[in-house]
This record gives sequence, C-alpha cells and structure tokens, in this order.
Amino acid sequence: MVIGLDGATWKLLDRLALEGVMPRLSALKAAGASGPLWSVVPPMTATAWTSYQTGKGPGRHGVYDWTEPVPGTYLYRPIDSTHVHSRTIFELLSARGHRVATVNLPLTFPARPVNGVAIGDMLTPTKDTPGFLYPTDFRATLDRIAPDYKIDTHLCDSEADLVPFLARLRHLIEERGKVVRHLMESEPWDLFCCVWVEMDRMQHCLWHIVDPQHPRHDAGLAAKYREQILDVYRLLDVRVGEMVDRRPEGANVFFISDHGFGPCRYKVFLNTWLAQEGFLKFKEGGRQARDRLRVVRGVLDRAGVDTRKLLDTARRLGGDAVLGAGDSLSRFAAEIDWSQTRAFCHGTNAIRLNVRGRERQGSVDPGAVPALVAELRERLLAMRDPEGNVVIRGVRTREELYRGPHVDLAADVLVAEHDDSVWFYYSEGDVPNAVFEPSGWASGNHEPDGIFLAWGPDIAAGHHEGTSINDVTPTLLALFGAPLPDDLDGRILHDILRPGRPLRPRWTEAEAYVGEARAADAATDRAIEERLRGLGYLQ
Repeated sequence: MVIGLDGATWKLLDRLALEGVMPRLSALKAAGASGPLWSVVPPMTATAWTSYQTGKGPGRHGVYDWTEPVPGTYLYRPIDSTHVHSRTIFELLSARGHRVATVNLPLTFPARPVNGVAIGDMLTPTKDTPGFLYPTDFRATLDRIAPDYKIDTHLCDSEADLVPFLARLRHLIEERGKVVRHLMESEPWDLFCCVWVEMDRMQHCLWHIVDPQHPRHDAGLAAKYREQILDVYRLLDVRVGEMVDRRPEGANVFFISDHGFGPCRYKVFLNTWLAQEGFLKFKEGGRQARDRLRVVRGVLDRAGVDTRKLLDTARRLGGDAVLGAGDSLSRFAAEIDWSQTRAFCHGTNAIRLNVRGRERQGSVDPGAVPALVAELRERLLAMRDPEGNVVIRGVRTREELYRGPHVDLAADVLVAEHDDSVWFYYSEGDVPNAVFEPSGWASGNHEPDGIFLAWGPDIAAGHHEGTSINDVTPTLLALFGAPLPDDLDGRILHDILRPGRPLRPRWTEAEAYVGEARAADAATDRAIEERLRGLGYLQ
C-alpha cells in the first residue's frame, strides 16, 4: 500500500508529533524505516508524482510541468496522463495479473486501463468528464457511497475564506475516505495507492500561521485559527490510520510525498527579470494590446464563444496570416516582441531560448546558444532579493539535468538550486512590472525534501538518507517479484528490508511506450487551466 501525502515534510510533521497531533503516523515512523525523500528538479507536483509511478526521471517519462508548448507557436496547453511517455507500475503489475487501485494520484487523468479501479486526480475538470474513472461503470458505485465527492478545491487567499477553506478540505477528506474504505474492503487488491492533497493545499496559503519560524508569522491568526488548522492534520491521521488497519495481512505500507515544504517570502517573475536584463523585449504598446485582448476574450467567453477552439480552428484552416503570429489571444505572447527576444520563461523555474529554426519567430542563431546560456547563467547567479541575499545557487541546462529520450521536451535552461523561500512564479499570463513581489497569500513553498516512511513485515526500522522518489517503484516491483524494465532511473531500496528478506530482482528490456493522445477538447483544457489557476499554479 502506498499512501501519498502531498507536500508533507518531516520538518513540520516531527514538530506536530511532539504535540500529539498525528499519533498514528508518529507510531508508524518509530517502528519503520524513514527519512527524507528527494524530489525531482525542480520539485513540482506533476513531475514528481509521475516519477513515483514510473520509477523514472522526466527525461524518460516526458513530464516537466503542468503545461507543454504547442509546437510551432508560443502557446501552451495543459498536460494529462496521455503525456506520460512510459508505462506505470499499475500497468506493469496489471499485465502480470495483479489487482491495483489508485485514487487521486496526480497525472492519472484520463484514467488508463488497469486490472482494477482508477479514480482521477486534480486535472479532472468534473466527475462527468470522460476519463475520470476506470472502469466507467464504477460511477454508479461512487455516486452511491460518496454522492458529494469533490475532486479538489481552490486555495484560500483571505482570512474571510479561511474557515470555509478548512471546511472544504475536511469535506474532501471525508468523501475520499468513504471511497477508500469501500475499495479496500471490496476489492481484492495487490497494490493500493491513494494521494491525500490537503496538507499541500493548507501549507501553500497557511504556512505563516502554522510555522512560528515563518518571517511573516502572524501570532494573532495562529491564536485564532491554529487549532482548526491542526484539526485537518488530525483528521488525515485518522484516515491514514484506517487505511493501515484495513490492509491485508502481510501488506507493507509506504508513505511518500512529492516534495517538502517551507516558508515563502517572495514571488519572482523571471520574464520581468529577463526584460530588465535585456533578454526579452516587450512590444511598443504590447501591454495595452494584452489588456484589449483580455476584454475581447471576456466578452466572447460570456457570449458562449470558445475562443481557444476558435483559434485552433483558424490555425488549421491556415488563418495565421489573419491572426498575426497565431498567438494573438495569448495574454503572454501578445505583448512580446519576439524578433528582439532571446529568452523567455514559461513554467516552473524554466527558461526557453528563442532559437531560429526551432521557434516560430526565433531570433537566436543556433551557433550563439552556448554564449547565450553562459550569459544567462552568469546573470542569474548574480540575482539578489530586495534585502541583498543570493537568490539562485545553481543554473543547469536540460542536458546537464536530465537523461533519456524526452530531454528535448524540457526548457533549455533551468533554475536548479535556489533560496527555497522564493517562488519562481508561473509566467503564463500577465507579466508584472517588478521582479520581486511579497508572496502574499502564498506563504508556503515547495522544498526538495519530502517524506519517506516504510512499515510492515518486510521492513526493518531505522533512519535512511538519500532516498529518491524514483526509488519507490523499483522497490515495489522487486517486492512483488515482477521484472524491472531496464530503463528505470531509481534503485531498489535493499537497505530498508529486514534481515532474511533479500530481493533478487529480474530485469527485462523496456518496451517503448506510445500512449493514445486525448482527443482535442478546448473546454476540458480550459477547465484544467482554471483548476490550476485556482491552485496557484497559473496566473
């Protein structure tokens, strides 16, 4: 059994253990093997959870962010499970006759066929969206046992919404708990996985209340709301305890998180920085054009006109000459002078080069790329926050960071190491005038060290360092005695096993995987974008 606690960090959970807030998790940690679980670079949700379920880094599975570029344009589209260029552990085990169940695991929408049950994740617009469930006839059961099941909720950005926000989180936990209990009691599963996202949602916007070490810790809000916040952690502890209690005899339990968490002081807008440093050029009047386009899109949307579908249709019919660059309704693309832009940011810590012959209006000669990368690296490392502190400690090219057949899907240059208390904010949409802004509602930020905890009859107690999120799937496959594909990046965690439980893995040649793309659906894409916007990933 794998229990995902999105955004969990021992830095907080160990403090809560001293207060008796999560006694079940604390007891399991004391009796099991635990330590930090190192995430991907950068430590972001979509990439990390995909690395868990494939045992591979993004260079092999192809997921780098919540969006990907639309070839031949400066537009971006949201991703989903069809962009995972690898079989998952659930498919590998299903092929060998094992029964599996997954609930709310990111990047499982649309659900792929498995020998069992799959319930979609945060990228699912609604329960009625095709692909939310596998098999589809499980919908009747879901409606019966959890008629008010919610997929996710938007974040809290004001004190007025804090209590309703906590109520929404409790509702998510209770309804998902009903489904989990039903599946555990009615399905003859061999591998069960559920991801609980509520820690992540709270910590993004309430870290300054929970953490007394936060630079903006608000003692007044803590006195008023901390116990109500901790009640959500207590409820999660009860629900994961129920999962452990309902496990079949002999089952091992793994707790993992996709990344850790810590305080956030500033948002950083890389496109603004690139413009100030001369790498990116705004059009004359570009911002005014963006504002006009926003009004036009708003009017069309209210009138029921699907502007994204309109653009897609126009491009297919050769209407780019009429639409300008083909990106004329993109708020971001509308205000950039691409002929004078050498680099731009879109995505988490990601900078793309405007290379001639590759990008639609590329301005950088391919031979000039190494010099441009060196210039970017030098200038990024010189960045300072408003207090004069070093912001960035490591800048890497995609070839330096990743290995595999899908490295070309990554951005060219990435901020790989930085002050964890600054958030390089997703740069789709409006480009602010300032490079640094106070984090505001976003008082918590991802850090690279999540949690790892294994407990069960095959596990020896002890503290373990150096575990990667890529290591979970190889270890699980080995415990099942299933052959391991030879393109895995993770390793088998032999050192967590009790004496007398050696693993003798078998390897098999990995098969190339080509998934079936989801049919183009502008309404679904727009709904996914709105979900991501409500969770703070998009502006």
